[in-house]
Amino acid sequence: MSFPINYGLLLTTLVVLAKTTAFVFVAAPFALPVIPRSVKVALALALALAGAKAVGSLGPLSSSALVGEIFMQLLTGAVVGFVVNVFFNIGISAGSEVGLFGGFSAPPSIDPLSYNQVPPTGQLFGMIWATLFFTSGADLITLHGLLQFDTTAVMSHPELGIVVVLKSVSTLMGAALQIAAPILAILFLTQVLVGVLTKVAPSLNPFSFAFPVQIVLSLALMSVSVLVLPNILAGAVHYILAAEHDLMAGA
Repeated sequence: MSFPINYGLLLTTLVVLAKTTAFVFVAAPFALPVIPRSVKVALALALALAGAKAVGSLGPLSSSALVGEIFMQLLTGAVVGFVVNVFFNIGISAGSEVGLFGGFSAPPSIDPLSYNQVPPTGQLFGMIWATLFFTSGADLITLHGLLQFDTTAVMSHPELGIVVVLKSVSTLMGAALQIAAPILAILFLTQVLVGVLTKVAPSLNPFSFAFPVQIVLSLALMSVSVLVLPNILAGAVHYILAAEHDLMAGA
């Protein structure tokens, strides 16, 4: 008994596999070192099968056209993965800024997810951000946007990729600062108050209690700043979908 082979669908799967493979091996949390490489390959193949079924069969392509299409899909998947990776690290960046200015002198430890040296506050915000990323369904929305488009505009408009990458990095810095800004402002005012007390009453030795007060204020304000994370996450997912739409045409 023989089964007919749809070579058009097989070709589409190969093309989509190039995009999903580049995405999975670049984008966090899929590209984290804790995930085995075999799992990444299986995930890329599963996404390619789902994406190829949604796109349908490609028409006949020459060898040069096929190689060019695969290269474009690799490039698109890598750029989209970079954007997702940048926005996935917003929590770690914000927590690291809080730890840097909050008076936490604990040395950086190994982050269990990324295997990088991250301050404890960065690990805390990173874990909260990762939890929100999965529980809110942002991972599924990102994957749906990746598979929704089947062609790319990066090669015909290479400036799009550069603009998206630069804008994503600048947005990362702005979002992390937006999360940490209230804490940094209070800590700055604390330092100003300590300086005033030093001039007014030097005998009090304000520096003996300045650092404990600074740490207590940091811990109290961190619990308040966590409430801002869902809104920042919603904005990050919106930007990821906009970047996917800009990089890939159609749908």
